[in-house]
Amino acid sequence: MPFKYHFIALASAALLSAGASHAADGQAKTTSAATTVEQSMAPAKTNSTVKAMHAEREQLAQKLRAGKTRADLDKILQDNGFRISAINEDKKDYLEYEVVKGQNSYEVQMDFNDGPSHATKIQVEPNMWRADTTKRMLKDANYKHAGALVADPKGRYSDRRYTKGWNDEKDRLEKALPAHLKVTEYKTKLQALGYKVTAVNDREKDYVEYEIAKGDNSYEVQIDLDPATQTAKKIDVTSNLWEAEATDRATDKKS
Repeated sequence: MPFKYHFIALASAALLSAGASHAADGQAKTTSAATTVEQSMAPAKTNSTVKAMHAEREQLAQKLRAGKTRADLDKILQDNGFRISAINEDKKDYLEYEVVKGQNSYEVQMDFNDGPSHATKIQVEPNMWRADTTKRMLKDANYKHAGALVADPKGRYSDRRYTKGWNDEKDRLEKALPAHLKVTEYKTKLQALGYKVTAVNDREKDYVEYEIAKGDNSYEVQIDLDPATQTAKKIDVTSNLWEAEATDRATDKKS
């Protein structure tokens, strides 16, 4: 299983950076002739949307900390409109859920260091490696599990396990994408690194935003352009929480 991201501090910073630097309108404005690129149908990443998700995570974490037992935690989630869409880990000392509310999904990470019935640490994080049941629930508000939820035996969708690998790859990508190049040169470099540009979220004279995928991982590449020269002034590689359909398909290879 390749790496990916579990953010704690990084996720919130990356999310806020993505929303604050540019507000995407949710529709791609151009496609590449060299590479088949899907128009992004992901939700618009306005600054208000990003801040709202961050606030929702913080509020949920605070409410969950009022509970202790697993039954308490399940009831708090239900009472606040969250549905448990997947169980990534279920061990004596650690429980991890994916939860859905509306168009948002989060990962709830619960440590039970004082015994299996007493939560000692609770975090609510962005959810990048979504289980199939989570994806279905996000697309269909009426979707219900066919049977009782059980923990994934391989822990394939747990973000916590991929933190270091995701950070290392992000650093490599940013070093491999220097400033002052043309947009087409970045596509060439990304392809040489084994990445596919799967979606164009925004294309303006002064800004381009790509979704890229490789293996199970996807990233968002944000390029600030000089309008006169069409060369990059700044490049950011960030998390990609609003995956376009083509990106989702390209990374859906877990087994």
